[in-house]
Amino acid sequence: MKKETKHNTTEHRSLLDDKKTGYYELALYFAATKAQEEGFQWENFIDNLSYICDKYAYHIQVNKTSHLGR
Repeated sequence: MKKETKHNTTEHRSLLDDKKTGYYELALYFAATKAQEEGFQWENFIDNLSYICDKYAYHIQVNKTSHLGR
């Protein structure tokens, strides 16, 4: 895995600090960033997005709650 540059870290932190950014947008961002590190291929992007969504769904199931207040 590539080491994050100062620019990437700043952009990443800015995105996380944005209160209007939803979980779906964050999942897309993280999946795309990871796929880019792997020489961007759509298969990698889809696998990464699926992994993120599965982990989030498991978290909701285990904790019986989501961050959406439902």
